[in-house]
Amino acid sequence: MMKILYDANVVVDIFGKSEDFFHSYISYDVALTKGFVPYATVSSVSDIVYVLAARKYLSKRQARSSIAGLMEMFDLLDALPADCKRANESDMDDFEDALIAYAAERNGIDFIITRNKKDFLKSPVPALTPKEFVAIYKPECLEYEMVDS
Repeated sequence: MMKILYDANVVVDIFGKSEDFFHSYISYDVALTKGFVPYATVSSVSDIVYVLAARKYLSKRQARSSIAGLMEMFDLLDALPADCKRANESDMDDFEDALIAYAAERNGIDFIITRNKKDFLKSPVPALTPKEFVAIYKPECLEYEMVDS
């Protein structure tokens, strides 16, 4: 069974219905359709809640309430001291991204889905954008269409 880790920016797209919602949500839907297990990291939950409120996608109260939905949609991965050490010693420029990458590796994650793929070039786990993930894994029988709300 394939394990997919969603970076905080993709989760924010989904919960905040941002301009990148369409592709981010489709990547999640395709993962579920294929029977893949979607994950997020515990360390990214506070960032997700903060960004949802700071960008005014949701009120502070709504952003905080979104944690329950996030835990229903995604299994949560922890980060251990060993992940911190490896992240600190890695060649990845951003510590937070490195921490996510090494926690993902330890947990047997197959892909990280992110809009900032360049941040994961030196990751031990390959990264795909939501569009790339959909292009590779979307069943031919599925079609998605953007609907105006």
